[in-house]
Amino acid sequence: MEPKYDVLVIGAGLGGLSCAARLANLGYRVGVLEKHTLIGGYASHFKRRGFLFDVSLHGTAGLEEGKSLHSILTACDVAKRITPLSKRHPYSVKVGNEVLSVPQDHIEYKEMLCRMYPEDRAGIHRLFQDLKNLDQELKFLSSPDVSNWKKGMLFPFKCRLLLKWSRMTTYQVLRHYVSSVSLSSFFTVLWAYYGLPPKKLSALYFFIPWIGYHMEGTYYIQGGGQSLSDAFAEAIREKGGDVFTRKEVKQIITIGNLVSGVQLSDGSAVTARWVISNASPVLTFNELLANDVQMHERYSTKLNQLEVGSSLTQLYLGLEGDPATLGITQEETVILEEADHELDYERAMHGFYDKVNLIVNNYNLMDPTLNPGDKGVVTVTWIDRIGNWPERGSEYERKKGLVTDKILERLERHYPGIRKNVVVAELGTPRTMQRYTSNPEGAVYGYAQTVKQSGIRRLSSRTPYRNLSLVGAWTQPGGGYQGAILSGFMEAERIARKLKIKG
Repeated sequence: MEPKYDVLVIGAGLGGLSCAARLANLGYRVGVLEKHTLIGGYASHFKRRGFLFDVSLHGTAGLEEGKSLHSILTACDVAKRITPLSKRHPYSVKVGNEVLSVPQDHIEYKEMLCRMYPEDRAGIHRLFQDLKNLDQELKFLSSPDVSNWKKGMLFPFKCRLLLKWSRMTTYQVLRHYVSSVSLSSFFTVLWAYYGLPPKKLSALYFFIPWIGYHMEGTYYIQGGGQSLSDAFAEAIREKGGDVFTRKEVKQIITIGNLVSGVQLSDGSAVTARWVISNASPVLTFNELLANDVQMHERYSTKLNQLEVGSSLTQLYLGLEGDPATLGITQEETVILEEADHELDYERAMHGFYDKVNLIVNNYNLMDPTLNPGDKGVVTVTWIDRIGNWPERGSEYERKKGLVTDKILERLERHYPGIRKNVVVAELGTPRTMQRYTSNPEGAVYGYAQTVKQSGIRRLSSRTPYRNLSLVGAWTQPGGGYQGAILSGFMEAERIARKLKIKG
């Protein structure tokens, strides 16, 4: 019997959606199965008492026509369906009462750093020149005008900086250029968005997003992350594909080293020529393929040895009135109370929430259409781990209340009057992240973005099964909106070559 779909995708996160949209645009019969009521994974939203909260999008890069992400979204037939909103600043840094806003433009940023750290002027110039060089290397690798075999042959010569930095941490790269500890701290203040502090974080996972922010521009998307997910779904359906919610996959059906489809929780089966899992590799192999352990035992052993990345906790605040009247006048502000990022990370891992640095986002500035009228929406984010939180129950709820009070108390010191304006306070913890994504440990960035788990050393999309792929933050190239989308897009291109259907 002819399979129902050419390609079936388990999970409607950005990796799965981008893969499905690209394949649908190439002429494939595509189906997407999502177990929750909303698609998008972390790229979604929720409502509380009339307030609309974006789950995770703070900013992304490359949405201008001709830039990296825009080109991918165009190939997925999605770019025309979203409205990018340029941010005034990628982020700002608040130290005491002083707020420093980082420019989008890399030349302006370089000049700002030279004024702040004149003793490191020469090193700053060298660093920024090499960041431009790295950008050129990345463009060579992504160029459609250069064949893959030629890229592979020329890689050691054309991408020397990429090759060198792939073996280094963010801290090691910076210390090669500048001596000021304060400069290194300021430059890497957004480390929490990549899951590890500079001495642990792969240089590639800091500097490649940095290039996007400062050489391609930083954007929010009108309507938030959910509007991006919905745009992918619309593109898939328009090409004849299906996107289903409330469809939980319980098992991937296998025949030797091939898969033939999936079995749903209601007992029904869906067949396909190729299956893609946007679920975590741990869930995919430990649960969905639990009946076929012998086939993938060695592979699963390898998965269990990989380091899972950190999670986040985020406080969603619905306020009466405009947050700017309370002093939250920037789109995104890092409240920097501890300049030592390694110490900040250790405090977060031990649950010292009275001391961790906080990232505050004013969504009214990023997208005034999200919550019109007198509704203000602010989020407060910090890195966290699931071990800091008890299992869901009375003790868990009690701790959520205590932590919410503690964070509001800290915010009050920086933004007097905010507490009395709070209408809604919803705390999303690593347990929340785990509950809604099924990610082990509530991981946000997939596997930890260490040097050992970065670049070509990161988990491949390929599996022991010839027609089963993995996509999403857990696989190459890595986490974040762009990383997840790119993982799906790249795998779609590979599958298209395998199935030999031309769009």
